[in-house]
Amino acid sequence: MFPIGPYPKAQVRELAAEFDLPTQKRKDSQGICFLGKLRFEDFVGHHLGEQPGPVIDFHSGKEIGEHKGLWYHTIGQRKGLGQATRK
Repeated sequence: MFPIGPYPKAQVRELAAEFDLPTQKRKDSQGICFLGKLRFEDFVGHHLGEQPGPVIDFHSGKEIGEHKGLWYHTIGQRKGLGQATRK
C-alpha cells in the first residue's frame, strides 16, 4: 500500500477504511500515521541510528549546537534544537 505520495488525503482515508486500519479515523497530524503510538524519534533511531553533527547558524556560520542526525529534522525546523535556535 506504500508509498502513498500520489494519493490525495481523501483517497488515503478511503483506503484506510477499506483495509480497516486502526488509523482510519485519527485526526490529521504532521506525524507518520503508520507509526501509531510509536514516537517518530524512536522509529528513526531504531532504523537509522544516530550520526551526530554540528548545528550551524545560517547567517553567521557559527556552530551553535549539535544534532543527533539529519534525518531527525526538517529544513527550517527549530523544535527539538533547544536554545540553539533563532527566528
